[in-house]
Amino acid sequence: MSQYDKLVRLKEFELDEKRRDAGSILAEINRLTEKKQSLEVSLKQEQDISSSSIEALGQYSKFASRIKKEREFVENAISEVEKAYSEASRLVNAAYQEVRKAEIIRDEAVKRETEKIRRDQQMEMDEVAQNIHRRKNTN
Repeated sequence: MSQYDKLVRLKEFELDEKRRDAGSILAEINRLTEKKQSLEVSLKQEQDISSSSIEALGQYSKFASRIKKEREFVENAISEVEKAYSEASRLVNAAYQEVRKAEIIRDEAVKRETEKIRRDQQMEMDEVAQNIHRRKNTN
């Protein structure tokens, strides 16, 4: 394994790490979104219950204000986590660019090495042909 292959593997590992980080942030966004939806469902259920009972109607306003505060808290958390995800996504893109650069460098090095081998082989074949030609002319 050449040094270029090692460099590509290292960059790919770093990219995978950044993707895992972004994935965990996205999972947190999904969790918070589900929590927000759950709060909405709870509020709707409580509205349905309170519409059928005067006693429950008195408790509804307290419940609704608590749900509203929780929803605001969750929305703020989602906003913050989305900012973190945006940054993580930027880091993933940067890491991907680094992988591509490393792959290009590796591919160019392989191409140069292949060309050098081909030239060396051609020089060797030319020398053999010259030796055969000299021997043929001296006989």
